[in-house]
Amino acid sequence: MSDYEDQMNSMLDQMGGMVNLTVEEREEVTKSGADVLKKELETATRTNHFNPNRRTDKMKHLADSYKIGQLDGDVEDGSTSVGFEKKDANHARIARFLNDGTVKMKGDSFYDKAVVASRSKVENAMQDKLAKVQQRKAR
Repeated sequence: MSDYEDQMNSMLDQMGGMVNLTVEEREEVTKSGADVLKKELETATRTNHFNPNRRTDKMKHLADSYKIGQLDGDVEDGSTSVGFEKKDANHARIARFLNDGTVKMKGDSFYDKAVVASRSKVENAMQDKLAKVQQRKAR
């Protein structure tokens, strides 16, 4: 083999390690975006649907029930989801009624608006984490 070929092969090996992320590294990247999205959704929920007089000793407030993790039954591929806990109530159903509305109540699309508004923050967080992971792999 020539020196040029050896250089190209070593460069490809190095680049392949930086581009090809493991499941754990992908999960690390997507979790950073999920953290940002969770915070934005909690803020939007508190802003639009928070009642300070409501008792929360028996059931959590909708804004306090957001959860980050992997969906049950999904293959571990490095993705991270943001959703609702289902311990004390089906908060996802309640959020859907508030967001989309019902026959008797008009929805305000608070969830949809928060997801769209936070898209750039989520992408920036994921880009920053991906850069850190790639720098760590390049060493």
